[in-house]
Amino acid sequence: MLTSRSKGHRMSVHTPAGRRALYGAIAATTLLTPLLAAPPAQAGGCDDPGQLSCNITVHEPGSPGGGGGGTGGGSGGGDSGPVIAPDPVGLNPNEGAGFVQVPGNQPPPQAAVPATADLVASAMDTAAFPVPTVHTAPKGKTYVRLNTSLWVDGFHVVKTDPITKGNQTVQATATPASVTWNLGETTKTCDNAGSENGKACTYIYKRSSAAAPGGSYKITATIVWHVAWTCVGADCDGPGGDLAPHPATSPPTPLVVGEIQTTTGQ
Repeated sequence: MLTSRSKGHRMSVHTPAGRRALYGAIAATTLLTPLLAAPPAQAGGCDDPGQLSCNITVHEPGSPGGGGGGTGGGSGGGDSGPVIAPDPVGLNPNEGAGFVQVPGNQPPPQAAVPATADLVASAMDTAAFPVPTVHTAPKGKTYVRLNTSLWVDGFHVVKTDPITKGNQTVQATATPASVTWNLGETTKTCDNAGSENGKACTYIYKRSSAAAPGGSYKITATIVWHVAWTCVGADCDGPGGDLAPHPATSPPTPLVVGEIQTTTGQ
């Protein structure tokens, strides 16, 4: 007869309590047996996907390269320091051939140095060229065959503010070169601003303005500036040069030209 011991006395397996105790003992034995029979875990190779790292070496005591015990490291010639795993993301600057630079760690690219020509154009955009003002003597009305003086305001040198970008500084300078007059019946160019005293720029009208719209000539003066630029610095494309002439025209100014009537005695 199968029996089971519990707390120092026999228990029959034919009773419900005895059968429960027997089944529990069998189940515990079944679970424990594979654990006792399993071989000790061995370190896998570098191809083992279960390995976290192939660079950590474990030396068993007494094995070659393991070194002696104690704090002195022994005479076995073991590792002189901790084993450092290779840098997987390229952040370790001490890595050798396996070092890979992460794009996110790259320094930001430097801004491109603007071309000198672009700086010259920017300088010219800020240039304050004066609008000429027309003057005549006699003022407002003159006469045929009379020497009429011509001159303008605004005939002076114009300089832009220096512009510096990178290692270059650009500046433009405009020098007035001439004044072209549209006098109604013709045009005339003077290489100066003119003057009130008539010693610089004058004109003698040949016809009256009676037939012109409104009975007057609408005269204008156009100053033409010679423009040059300079550049100082290692980033300059050149030391300087000339630009296209820059004209500036005055608003139309009415000028009446009359005829002098003369009488002769008999």
